[in-house]
Amino acid sequence: MIYNDLGDSGVRTSAIGFGAMRWPSEEAAAAILERGMDLGMNYVDTSTGYCGGQSEPWTARAVRDRRADIYFSDKSNWAAAPDAGAVRRSIDKSLETTGLDDLDFYQLWGLQEMDVLTAALKKGGFVEGVRKARDEGLIRHGLGFTFHGTPEVFRAAVDSGEFVCATVSYNLMNRKEEENIAYAAARGVGVIIMNPLAGGVLGMAGSDALSFLRAGELGPAAGALRFLLAHPGVTTALVGFTDVSEVNAAVAALDGAADLDEAFRRSLIERMDAVKLPEGDFCTGCGYCKDCPNGFNPTRFMQAMRDFALYGVAEGRLDHWLRSKYPHADIARELAKCTECGRCAEKCPQHLDIVAEIRRAKAALGVTD
Repeated sequence: MIYNDLGDSGVRTSAIGFGAMRWPSEEAAAAILERGMDLGMNYVDTSTGYCGGQSEPWTARAVRDRRADIYFSDKSNWAAAPDAGAVRRSIDKSLETTGLDDLDFYQLWGLQEMDVLTAALKKGGFVEGVRKARDEGLIRHGLGFTFHGTPEVFRAAVDSGEFVCATVSYNLMNRKEEENIAYAAARGVGVIIMNPLAGGVLGMAGSDALSFLRAGELGPAAGALRFLLAHPGVTTALVGFTDVSEVNAAVAALDGAADLDEAFRRSLIERMDAVKLPEGDFCTGCGYCKDCPNGFNPTRFMQAMRDFALYGVAEGRLDHWLRSKYPHADIARELAKCTECGRCAEKCPQHLDIVAEIRRAKAALGVTD
């Protein structure tokens, strides 16, 4: 395992960590965490809303007997905890839910706006609440933030000196946080990567156009992870594992990764930017079909099916793909809402056979009427 300094926090975290948003079951979570910890992975990121509210307890029960082997990160957003008292109640609730004595890191979830950052930093705000919890031993290593905003907000958060780490969305397909990563790393703030596989796209891509991602006999996830491992500003990449085999493959991608350099990264960027994916009649996301009388969302579903085709994922992995696209929902239950009335297809300007795609997905997931 490769370990990196998490900024100036004094903590060293594994180059690959656990994103606890996609656990398919408690049993799977336990097996994945056990295998990953055996291989040296030592950072897990969870939250109250993941896996229908089950991620916190599932993750905690899986690591409780090996608590010293793992850094446990939790979070809440500012809207749910706008002041010191509210964030303390959120922390206490997470400790109650997990049954843990303490958390290693606590994140300000989903920072986007300067107004939110200003409110979080003010006297009696979110940050003060976390700081007090740390003083009392409930948060061991400090405060971080997860990010979806502008560079100005990101840099203001880093410059505040209150945060030991920042979690950003970054992968070979979406590199807009490149400058923010460098900015944080230069100022002693650790950088955690979410969506390292572009929501699973780079982990299951089978298109010949993306074959350059395959590192030897390893799958495309290996190349996508090695791209991140070669970045000197990246501390840890969080992978949303759903099976132990994925843990083994991710750790195998580390072989020789310590020697990867900027030239390697640049070569992958050039090849990614040159990719021409297949063309055809695909969902454009116009939303004309969205008003389903039974509460199903055909637009979201057809966009998932579009990407399944574009990236050349094997047909036998359609069930896995769809679950990865619905991390906070039961996709089988969602599909069951569809009565196949055909109203969505009638409204589609691309004349796509939406009902046929829904039937295909139902068959893959074993959904019966």
